[in-house]
Amino acid sequence: MNKRRLATIVIVIGAVAIAGTTATYALAQARAGTLSLEKIHTENLPIVMLSIDKATKAIESGDKKTALAELHKARKMLFAIYGAIGTHVKPQFVNNRCPIMGSPINPEKVTKNLVRDYTGQKVAFCCAGCPSMWDKLPNALKQAKLAKVKPTLQKVWTCSMHPQIKLPKPGLCPLCNMKLTAVSTQ
Repeated sequence: MNKRRLATIVIVIGAVAIAGTTATYALAQARAGTLSLEKIHTENLPIVMLSIDKATKAIESGDKKTALAELHKARKMLFAIYGAIGTHVKPQFVNNRCPIMGSPINPEKVTKNLVRDYTGQKVAFCCAGCPSMWDKLPNALKQAKLAKVKPTLQKVWTCSMHPQIKLPKPGLCPLCNMKLTAVSTQ
C-alpha cells in the first residue's frame, strides 16, 4: 500500500475516532436540550458526512489544510451530537426492583454509584448501601436475588425494517420514522 493511500486511511479513521472538541452552536443546543434526534438525523449528521467527504477529497488531491479544516468541523459537530444523544438515551436495567431490599427502582433517580455490571447486564439499586452489599455476595446468590427482581414479561417496541431498534415505549423508528410495533420479551 502506498504512503499516500495509507495517510488517507489514517486521517479518515482519525476523523471518525477523535470526535472531540465543541461546536459552539450545536453544543449550546445540546446543553439546552433543544437538539432533537430529528434535527441530529436531518441536519447535523449530514454536515458531518459532508465534511468527511470533503476531507477525503482534499487528502486525495494533496490539500492538507482543507482536509484538516473539514476534519475539525466534523469533529466539533460529532462532539455536539454525542452530547445531545446522551440527553435522549435512558439507561436500561435488568431489574425493576432492588435485588437487596426489594424496593422499586426509579430509573430517573439511579445514579452511576447505584449501578453494577453483572454478567454483561446493568443492575440498579435503590440506595447507596445496597451496591456494597451486592459486591460481597457470591455469584450464585447474586443470580438468585436477581431472578426474583427481574420483570417476567416486558413490552418493547421495535421496527419491522430495523429489528435492532428496541424501545421501551411506542413511537417512531429513529432510523426510518416508521411506526414501532409492540412485542413482548423476557
